[in-house]
Amino acid sequence: MLALLAILFLSAEAALAQRTGMVVLLNGDRLTCDVRELERNRLRVSTDSMGSVRIDWDDVLRVSSPEPFIIELGDGRRLRGSLVDSGVDRMLMVDAAGESITLDMGEVVRIDEVMEGAITDRWDGQVSVGLNYTQANNTTAFSGAFDARRRDENFQLTVNASTFVRSQDEASDTRRFNVGLEYRRLLEERWYWAALGLLERNDELGVDLRSLAGLGYGRFLTQTNRSLWSATAGIAVTDEQRAGDSSQNDVEGYLDTRYEFFLYDTPETSLNTAVTLFPGITDSGRLRANLTFYIKRELISDLFLELRVYGSFDNRQPDEAERSDYGLVTSVGYSF
Repeated sequence: MLALLAILFLSAEAALAQRTGMVVLLNGDRLTCDVRELERNRLRVSTDSMGSVRIDWDDVLRVSSPEPFIIELGDGRRLRGSLVDSGVDRMLMVDAAGESITLDMGEVVRIDEVMEGAITDRWDGQVSVGLNYTQANNTTAFSGAFDARRRDENFQLTVNASTFVRSQDEASDTRRFNVGLEYRRLLEERWYWAALGLLERNDELGVDLRSLAGLGYGRFLTQTNRSLWSATAGIAVTDEQRAGDSSQNDVEGYLDTRYEFFLYDTPETSLNTAVTLFPGITDSGRLRANLTFYIKRELISDLFLELRVYGSFDNRQPDEAERSDYGLVTSVGYSF
């Protein structure tokens, strides 16, 4: 019995050793760990004594792990293989199906574990809320936002939602909300196909409910450890319900560009902006536009302060409705 227990213990210990990776840091420290992912210039690893740790990619000299990974380069190439210690600082060796490929670590923008299972296995994102009160006119404004993203070897799935509600004495409440979903099928050389859906309401623009579904084709124009810039063009079908009117169906063009910039020096700071245009096709001459911009700055670990600017424009509105709606929101949020 004791011999059997000893064999089981040694087998478990050997299996654990096979899963162990190694990270060598700029200051000479060697960290025994499990390598999890590289994203936005930060390498996430798991350790026994410190739990999950994030390390600036610029501070990593060498990294190795026998587990399979997806390694993505700035030019859009994606490799599948294990990480081998090259023995040379700032050079990463990938064992891809028995072929050894050596890469400059500055070229590597993403490393993801190969995970079997549902697309819900791993997400990252943020949630933020804000509340403002003005005593002079007894005005209360509440805002909330949610963003989540899941990226795998061949796809990227993004879910986002935001809401703004303003309540004031002797005036009707004003509501604005939108919920969006986008799926990008990743292709070679940073190209992708995109499918998107959107639900929104905007009392200022007289829109009770607008639903949209579209398809597009786009490319990541810039993809580095500090920034990400994409552009997409396509077509969308909308169903729009205005206050007091019957619903209206239209076909529109879809032009979208998004830019992200992230800086992980203390305090961590990131900037995100998105501009989307909807030129009318069946309703010729109509142009709608949406703008979102936010900058967030870390207060303590995973807790941040956010400044968000939003705007919407529609050049073809009923006489009683506004042509534009915009605002600025300050909120506190949490990253996950």
